[in-house]
Amino acid sequence: MTLAQELKKALERRHPDTVCLGGVCYLRLDGGNLAKAEFTSRGGRYNGLRLTVLNRRSGPVDSVTVSFWDLPRGGRKAVPDHEESIAWDIARPVPDIDALSELAEEYLCLFRKPALESR
Repeated sequence: MTLAQELKKALERRHPDTVCLGGVCYLRLDGGNLAKAEFTSRGGRYNGLRLTVLNRRSGPVDSVTVSFWDLPRGGRKAVPDHEESIAWDIARPVPDIDALSELAEEYLCLFRKPALESR
């Protein structure tokens, strides 16, 4: 499964009406807004996820890019040849799609109408 397919599957868990075209996913938000989710790349590899909130009448409202390096990871691990040594993992991070979709959901919640609090 490609990274874009994994993202679509993760987004559809909370937004069943997600539409994906050409590696870009669109989600409906409150107030006539849409969210656009697309991977960013540098050096021929995906390195993050850009989320843009779009208003149908006025265009882009806000945008944020989450780098794969910003996702929580183990950080340090033992070096296989030296069991007692600890080294920083400098390999390219493999994106955790579930963590990405959670961060995306937190961001998109900012653009939802607040629920009325019962008193």
